[in-house]
Order: sequence, then C-alpha cells, then structure tokens
Amino acid sequence: MPRKKFGSEPAAPTNNALAERLAQELKVGHESGQPLVYEHEIRPERLRVTVIWDEWDRVPMEERVSVISRADELAEGAGSRNRIALASGLTVPEATAAGMLPFQVGTALRKDDPVTFEECWQAMVEEGASTMFGPRILQLRFATLEEAEACRQRLIKRLPKSDDVWLVTREVAVQDAVADQETAEVKL
Repeated sequence: MPRKKFGSEPAAPTNNALAERLAQELKVGHESGQPLVYEHEIRPERLRVTVIWDEWDRVPMEERVSVISRADELAEGAGSRNRIALASGLTVPEATAAGMLPFQVGTALRKDDPVTFEECWQAMVEEGASTMFGPRILQLRFATLEEAEACRQRLIKRLPKSDDVWLVTREVAVQDAVADQETAEVKL
C-alpha cells in the first residue's frame, strides 16, 4: 500500500462558549446526564477521551476535538495541555451507530402501573436521555451494563414503585452474535 504523508493543517476554530460549558461539566462530575465522558489511559499520563454529548449536533468533527482539548485545559489547568493523545466527540446517535453504547434503559409501561408516561419521560430526560433519535423518541444509552443498571436504580428512586417499569436491554450487532455463536459449545 502506498505511504502518504500530509503536512499539518491549521487548527480548527474553538467554540469557546461550548468549551466553557464542557469544562464546567468536567469540573462538577454529575452522577447522571450528558455529557458522558470516557477517559482511557493509553500510556502513562496520556489519554484517549471520548465525549458523548448531544450538544455536538451541528458542530463539525474537527471543532469538537478542539473544544474537548480547550475544555480539558480550562478544567484541569494549563499543565494538562498535552495529556490528551486522542479526542473524539460524538452525539448519542453517532455513538450508538458506532456500537459504543449497546445498553439501553427503557420503559415497559402498562396502564395499571403507578407512574405515568409523562413522569417516565421527564425522569428519562433528567437522566440525560437523547431526543435526537426522532420526534417522541427518547433513548438512554450506556457503554456498560453497570452504567445502565445504575441509571435504572436512580429512576426507581426518583419514581417510587416503578421497579417493574424500567428495563435494561442490550443491542447485539451481527458480528457479536456470530462471535458468540462461534465460541458457544454446541451440544447435540
């Protein structure tokens, strides 16, 4: 394969208002809601940072990276400038499509349940559900079962007697199903 080298490109502009909002979120560290920030140490003191946030809608990919870098610098101080080796910002639907958020918390609401559709909707919004999947569609998505179950427990606490209303499901991609099938022991 041919090897191609490219020179450096000019830095993307940084939306300072968005960077300040993200920095505030990084400083506070909420238990739930958006953004979802995943930091993976890839080498000592070097991170891969993924910020999943519906606020990225209509922000170009290059600008998302500069916003994340600037927000980290605002939150952690000037000395943190080089700690991010790789940054990416995705909306919840983009991260879901990429297979990064396979777990979902949803409702199985019945007529005789002690909570209403409106109460469930509001609780999901407060937990950080994305509204970007379409009109009247909310999705609470997570990377791990532990995150999804913690959200379910917060929803139950927020809406007492709603234990049976909340479900955790996992989206399984075709390649996952094939891999599981290949590793499963077949008994005849």
